Amino acid sequence: MKVVVTGASGILGTDIVKELKEQGWEVLEFSSKNIMLHDIADVRAKILPFQPDIIIHSAALTNVDLCEDDHEAAIKVNVLGTHNISLVAAALQAKVAYISSCGVYGNGKMEAYNELDATNPLTYHHYTKLIGEQRIADHNHRYLVVRTGWLFGGDKEQRKNFVEARRKEAATAQVMRSAGDKFGSPTYTVDLAKQLIVLLKAEVFGVFNAVNTGRASRFDYVSEIVQLLQLTTPVEMVDSNAFPRRANMPDNEVLDNMQLRLRGLDVMRDWKAALKSYIDLTYQP
Repeated sequence: MKVVVTGASGILGTDIVKELKEQGWEVLEFSSKNIMLHDIADVRAKILPFQPDIIIHSAALTNVDLCEDDHEAAIKVNVLGTHNISLVAAALQAKVAYISSCGVYGNGKMEAYNELDATNPLTYHHYTKLIGEQRIADHNHRYLVVRTGWLFGGDKEQRKNFVEARRKEAATAQVMRSAGDKFGSPTYTVDLAKQLIVLLKAEVFGVFNAVNTGRASRFDYVSEIVQLLQLTTPVEMVDSNAFPRRANMPDNEVLDNMQLRLRGLDVMRDWKAALKSYIDLTYQP
């Protein structure tokens, strides 16, 4: 099996590549350093000669606040880049898997969202991710849209490593503050990569939520990290207004893996167990 992975240098992309190679599949890796996703000629030139069976599109502009200020940058990567990937996948008749976001649901309920709930993104980033979903579906029949979020994992050196950022914060702060009114499903990138391979092997298509199970506030999440790292810095619960942002983030991003569960394909464990596994692997001597 030959697989193209975009966003291959990110915290999710690196684990996707690792899991694919453990399957014995041949992987062609792309990051912003070696492909211009907004340029259809470059996308065709880089991908078509490889003749992949599968394209996994995990590349995205994920800086939510930046997307609010620079709409064109968000469109260039999240919409035009995804459109070009969808066209190339269609030309190859390859399966295409698109990594989307829990934020596409917006606000509307405080219980977990399932795949039949309406989408109503609040931020420009999540709006462009939803448009990306539509571009994939417009041109491909054999597609997966995988909605996830609150990702943790990766090497300590990777810029978007949430756990490492909290460890560094605890080393310098007398008190850590975290929001008690924002909720989500913390999700381990390794578990998500394994779940993605299960989906690809199962020959199922459509929209799937894929997160580690359970519900956590930001405060719960950060407190669990501090406890597992055996740090002594206290964590104080505050209102999210203490962290003013350009983007209007949803209050609830908790997901229910309903479509995975109904098909007997859900391999995602509880988020606390997953977080412990990651910290034991990454931080314990």
